[in-house]
Amino acid sequence: MIDYSLIGSRIRERRLKMGITQEILAEKVGISIVYLSKIENGRVYPTLEMISNICTELDLDIAQVISGTEVSRKEYANDRVVELFNSCSLRVKPIALSILESLSKL
Repeated sequence: MIDYSLIGSRIRERRLKMGITQEILAEKVGISIVYLSKIENGRVYPTLEMISNICTELDLDIAQVISGTEVSRKEYANDRVVELFNSCSLRVKPIALSILESLSKL
């Protein structure tokens, strides 16, 4: 299973970094703004060809966009979990850790 939310967030991050609006990118790729928004939010499953077209317009290596997005991998999203945990306040960290421990037992 592929994490399309992660793919979409990587696309959105690059687009914003380049200062390109959804409207401009959607037009260049030949899709609607609504569809691009759904890609960026992980609500649709674009084809590899579509992801490639978007990456071409964003001058982005497709391997960077799709690497590490396989949900079934043991190390899936480890970096993101650490990033989120580190952003928690000292008061919230014990709660977050408790939640993760409970989830790990499922």
